[in-house]
Amino acid sequence: MTIRFRFAAMLMSALALPLLAQYTPGPGENPSPDGALTPQAIEKLRQSVVMTPDLKAVQNALAENDISALVTDHQKTIADDALFTKVIKDGKITNQQQSGRCWLFGGLNMLKPEVMKRYGLENFELSQAYSQFWDKLERANRTLELAIALKNEPPDSRKNELLLKKPIEDGGDWNYVRYLVNRYGVVPHNVMPDTQQASHTDQMNNLLGTVMRKGIKAVRDAKTAEAIASAKLETLKEVYKVLVLCLGEPPQTFQWRYEGKEKEKSDNKGKDKSQDNDVSPLKTYTPQSFYKDFMGAPLDNYVSFINYPGKPENAMLRFAWNRDSADGPDMEALNISTALMQKMALASIMDDQAVWFCCNSSVQRNTKTGLWDMGVQDYNDLFGIDFTMSKEDQLRYYDGAPNHCMVFTGVDVQGGQPVKWKVENSWGDKRGREGWWTITSPWFDANVYEILINKKYVPPEILKLMTQEPITMPPWDPFSD
Repeated sequence: MTIRFRFAAMLMSALALPLLAQYTPGPGENPSPDGALTPQAIEKLRQSVVMTPDLKAVQNALAENDISALVTDHQKTIADDALFTKVIKDGKITNQQQSGRCWLFGGLNMLKPEVMKRYGLENFELSQAYSQFWDKLERANRTLELAIALKNEPPDSRKNELLLKKPIEDGGDWNYVRYLVNRYGVVPHNVMPDTQQASHTDQMNNLLGTVMRKGIKAVRDAKTAEAIASAKLETLKEVYKVLVLCLGEPPQTFQWRYEGKEKEKSDNKGKDKSQDNDVSPLKTYTPQSFYKDFMGAPLDNYVSFINYPGKPENAMLRFAWNRDSADGPDMEALNISTALMQKMALASIMDDQAVWFCCNSSVQRNTKTGLWDMGVQDYNDLFGIDFTMSKEDQLRYYDGAPNHCMVFTGVDVQGGQPVKWKVENSWGDKRGREGWWTITSPWFDANVYEILINKKYVPPEILKLMTQEPITMPPWDPFSD
């Protein structure tokens, strides 16, 4: 082929390619010397930091220490006596380890105290791996259904970008717990304990993410309804196989018994006392019958409340896509003040009902002593910079959002008002006070975003507000991110 004909063929081939949609930058987006960081600007920055003896001391300290160690307020720490006027018996601390299952641990831990009390148990733990298995499978099915709905949108649309970035992540909310327990039941922890992959999910999630992205592509490439259904099913088969190999296959039936309080016995003269173990008969359950017969706590009696400054107060909010199933409801909650949150949480704790909640756990904390309190970490004085932002601005500008779920199991009441809360965390017993933490009321106001309350502790006028039509937030809302 001559050079002329080869060039003509290349040109025709290029012309045959589909036109690529172009992005049109707005004003100020393109490179411009007007916005450059000039030598003059840099010189002004240099002059703005005068290395005084105080700053030199800070610089030296930062060179050899973690920032958190330098900003911890010792007086704030020792002021926490870790005493509470009301405590619910709550069993041993659990450990989610290297996984994002706090919402699930918190939800299952919330159910523990009532079961322990009813059956006289010293400790009780439900299998997180069992619920995790079904959560992952349901989440895969939800993602594929969303991919089908978005099939005609470009792969780089905002919705598809969100779907592809997080096709089968760990994080969740209370509505996930309710859906999983209502549909699949629960099993005791020893029936399906954590595997290495259950508690260290990064590698498993990476593999599942690849399976899901290939499945999304297959769904998008399919031309008929039959081909779409086939692509979806084949992807779910691969997800199921990975889950079985990593987590184990969930039991359909199992046998289980428990040991309650020990019974004391003695001879007629009251001597030679001994104890018999109160061991229940061995019974066969399904996960659904175990939940119904042994647990007996209808999760539909619980309702969610959030504190989302900047959104209408006393309005119902719905968060699109915030669910782990194709048919379960999106997360919905009534937006209220933290004062009302604390009032209802107090009523729950005083009646021996643990309270599930979500917060921004990353700020103002002393991990060694298990304290969350405003001012316990003073970054402002160390750097001479005001780092504070309002709760509303933290959400709006992605500087703070709910990122961890736990359970309130106690409260310290002074003068009729809660001053601090006892928290059952799921970070094991090496952090905090052997796994237990304290949250002060000011920290609650600043950093707690969501709580779950049994309807019987909710004032009637507040329950009535929950019947209104929700305002729907987009899938990328920072509250759900």
